Amino acid sequence: MNAFARHTSCIHQPFGGKHLKYSISQMFVNYRTCLSSLKRRRCLLAVVFLLLIPCLLLHLVIIPSAMGAYNDPCYLTEQQLADMRYMVRNIIELYEEMNVTYWLDFGTLLGAHRIGDIMRHDGDADIGRIYPEGPKYSGSRFASKLKERGIMGNALIAEYKGLTTDLQRWETYNGEFDGKSCKMLRKYNSVRIQKEMTIIDKMYDKAVLFPISWLLPRKQIDFIGTKAYVPNKHETLLKNRYPLSYTDSFQVNLPYKWKCWLPFK
Repeated sequence: MNAFARHTSCIHQPFGGKHLKYSISQMFVNYRTCLSSLKRRRCLLAVVFLLLIPCLLLHLVIIPSAMGAYNDPCYLTEQQLADMRYMVRNIIELYEEMNVTYWLDFGTLLGAHRIGDIMRHDGDADIGRIYPEGPKYSGSRFASKLKERGIMGNALIAEYKGLTTDLQRWETYNGEFDGKSCKMLRKYNSVRIQKEMTIIDKMYDKAVLFPISWLLPRKQIDFIGTKAYVPNKHETLLKNRYPLSYTDSFQVNLPYKWKCWLPFK
C-alpha cells in the first residue's frame, strides 16, 4: 500500500454494519498520526531545501568569486605541470638572486611536503615573501627578468601559458598567538587593495596569520628538480592551515574543489 493509500485509509474508514472497525476516538488518533507523519516529511524536505541553498551559493557564487582557481579544470595536464614547474623554478631563481626571503606556501607547500612536486589538482602556485624585500629587490627589475624568460608578471602575480603563481607579500607585526605575545606574519595589502577586498577576503587573511618562528630560520628541501625554501616548521603550518585534510599517515591527492565531486558545474 503506498503512502497516499495509507493516509486516506486512516481517515476514511467505513462506518456501519460489520465493516465498522474503529470507534470515533480511534479514528481521531489515526487522523492525528497521519498529519504528524506528513508534517515530519514536509519538515525534512524543508531542512534539505534550506541546506541546499547555501551549498549552491558557495559552489556557484561565493567560492568562485573568492578563489579564481576554483573555476579551473580539476586536474592539470602533463604539459601544464611542466609549464608550472618552469614558472616556479624561474621565480625561485630570481628571488634568490635578489636575496628575497621567500618560501613555498599554501597548496604548493603541501605538494612539496607530500610529493616534492606540484599537485595535479592545484590550480595555481603560491610563493610567499617577507615585505619589504630588501635593497637588492626591485619590482620592475623582477618583472623585466621574468619577461626575458617568457613569463609575464609583476610584484603580485606571475603568468605563463595561462597558469598563474600568486606572489604574496607578508609583513611582521607584534601580536598574539594561542594567548601568547609574539612576532607574527600577516599578508601585506596596499591601501588600494584593502579598498577592493571583500569581507570574505578579510576573513581569509585573518585566518592565515602565523608566528614568524614557524618560518625562520627557513630550510631547503628538494622540489621540482631544484632546492626551494620552506618554513622551518612547515608541517606545523600545514596542520594549522589544513586541519581536516592534512595528515602524515593518510594522504589522498584528490581535488580540493568540491565542484569536482558534483554532478553539475
